[in-house]
Amino acid sequence: MTINELRSKRAKLWEGTKAFLETHRRENGTLSAEDDATYAKMEQEINDLGREISRLERQEAMDLHGAV
Repeated sequence: MTINELRSKRAKLWEGTKAFLETHRRENGTLSAEDDATYAKMEQEINDLGREISRLERQEAMDLHGAV
């Protein structure tokens, strides 16, 4: 995947994660243990994509500047 494709995927996942959070909060504003675990997995996937995007950006910068 390209950096832009990964960014797009991450953005869509983030929107879905926010929607999940809003629709699964209980009356007291918290999540059930099961929903909390699901949210944590969703958040982890977003973070993983962010790290991959950063890696690709660094690689691209090194290629552009002849750092190798």
